[in-house]
Amino acid sequence: MPTLNFAHRGGAGLYPENTLAAFRDAVARGCDGAELDIQLSRDGEVVVFHDFHLKPEICRLGGKWLEKPTPRIKDLTLGELRAFDVGRLNPASDYAKSHPHTMPIDGEKIPTLAEVVEVASQAKKPFILQVELKTSFFNRGTAADPKALTEAAAAVLKKADYLDRTIFVGFDWEGLLHAKKVAPGVECWFTTAELDFLDPPSQDEKPQMQVFRHWNDTGTSPWAAGFDPSKYGNAIARAVKAAGGDGWFPYYPDATPERIAEAKALGLKVGAWTVNDPADMRRLMALGLDGLCTDRPDLLAKELKKAASA
Repeated sequence: MPTLNFAHRGGAGLYPENTLAAFRDAVARGCDGAELDIQLSRDGEVVVFHDFHLKPEICRLGGKWLEKPTPRIKDLTLGELRAFDVGRLNPASDYAKSHPHTMPIDGEKIPTLAEVVEVASQAKKPFILQVELKTSFFNRGTAADPKALTEAAAAVLKKADYLDRTIFVGFDWEGLLHAKKVAPGVECWFTTAELDFLDPPSQDEKPQMQVFRHWNDTGTSPWAAGFDPSKYGNAIARAVKAAGGDGWFPYYPDATPERIAEAKALGLKVGAWTVNDPADMRRLMALGLDGLCTDRPDLLAKELKKAASA
């Protein structure tokens, strides 16, 4: 099977991230699916937004860019969130400079998961949604409870009859474990951050990154929900398999031939995030990855076409 082309946040290198404009483009250009980030609003709506706080780089109110500190998504109702325009990148921001090809679409609002599903349903072929459960294992008060978010998302997807075209992903494994309980048949690809966390931490390491490691006072990592890699010989694929995952979804440099082979031998699918350079795309395609998540689905489509005709 060829590698699947997943538009990261709808294709954030082409259109404003996590907007209906981006998801419509991903459908129109024939992507196999799109990745999106979901959270709960104050009134319990499943909304599509990446950061836990409103992102100044993309959010305007009354034509003016927001400045930090900004409110948390969980503290605003859907109606309040709809007041912000997220259709253009602040040209003065580093984020805009790193996404030079993103097309501005003024007037785009923060969408709901249901609205994205409606767009995806218009695709001419099955369109897979990689739904990232955005919850915080650093501080549970930052965003919704993982179980509450998972249940709300599953309810939306069940109502739309879209669970068979959904892959839940996330760094906070507690939500993925709960997804297997509330929607047993749904696919879950367990996400990992940079795998240098499997090495002992350096003295100058940022304290917030140490939470990804299992070298802490308790011997466990809060993100792993009890399935810490240290229990499985530091083999991340074995930890994912033990947790009941269908796939492993690493940061792309960590998708090495050895780790991919180990995951495949356990029957896991393997994807990678976020792959924007064609050379990296070619390397990972050659290793047989099941899917690549990219800000530039246009570039990945070209590489897939070349590989198919070779």
